Amino acid sequence: MADALKYRVFGHILASDVPLRVLQPAPAEAVVTLRVKLRAGMIRPELTDSVTFDITPERQFFQWQAVGAFLIEDDPSIIWVEPNPGAPAQLVAQPLLGIVISVALERLGTFCLHGGAVDVGGSAAIFVGDKGAGKSTTVSALLDAEHRLLTDDLVALTADAGTGGPVVHPAFAAVKLWPDSLNALSMDPDQTAQTIHPSITKLQKTIEVDLPTRPVPAGGIFVLAPNRDGRTEAVRLDRSEALSALFCFAFISRFGTTSLGKSHMAGLMQHCGNIVRTTPVYTLHVARDFARMSDLVEAITRAVPGMEHKQK
Repeated sequence: MADALKYRVFGHILASDVPLRVLQPAPAEAVVTLRVKLRAGMIRPELTDSVTFDITPERQFFQWQAVGAFLIEDDPSIIWVEPNPGAPAQLVAQPLLGIVISVALERLGTFCLHGGAVDVGGSAAIFVGDKGAGKSTTVSALLDAEHRLLTDDLVALTADAGTGGPVVHPAFAAVKLWPDSLNALSMDPDQTAQTIHPSITKLQKTIEVDLPTRPVPAGGIFVLAPNRDGRTEAVRLDRSEALSALFCFAFISRFGTTSLGKSHMAGLMQHCGNIVRTTPVYTLHVARDFARMSDLVEAITRAVPGMEHKQK
């Protein structure tokens, strides 16, 4: 089925043997730069943990008991997949378009953050934070304010060839939210909202929006810091603090930043150094109050130079 299913994602044209309906289709004539291919015999039944990662510079293996196995070898533009018998394509897509593709992108020279991003009048506001900090909720609050989704859960950045500053590559039109966030943001958990894993109540909600086809310049990165004192404000970090934050929330950090080898680490440091030189990084103190979402949107658009003039 090679090239039968073509999609746009993270700055690539992806040809997939597995249907990935959450992605936007690419034109038939588009040149493929990334492939997802089926391969039998990869699943290791002797592995009894619910999740197994075996990451080395030369070979990256992933296995989820409920999903199947994934493998990246000498050519990082090919992701091999063996789904469990009967595993629905939507379930296979969850790790494939998250942690697995992040490693392929890193090996191809893209820097990946664990977070979300929204286009605010032509500038990308990027949100990172600890688990449960409200990344997807913040993204959804901006969508509710009529700004445009770029990506949720995984942010892929490269340097713009002209300016040298980082740009965000659009991913797919969906966000992952807990049911209480869906309700608070008046987002109907209809048939477009699907459970991301049998053991997790978090839902992936499809958003009816056309994503940009070109990358969007990064306007600011916000490290979410929830609080209960009612404070919502963005405080800019100095470069050393910003650099530390980028390393902390780099997608590859969950494996240990040296897992892909010394050359990858050098490239990672170069990406991070370029970002902190050209892009403001903030701690975004966030009030844990769904009724204060407008304050959150205002703090974000006020923090980044030029963003407040680009609000819709």
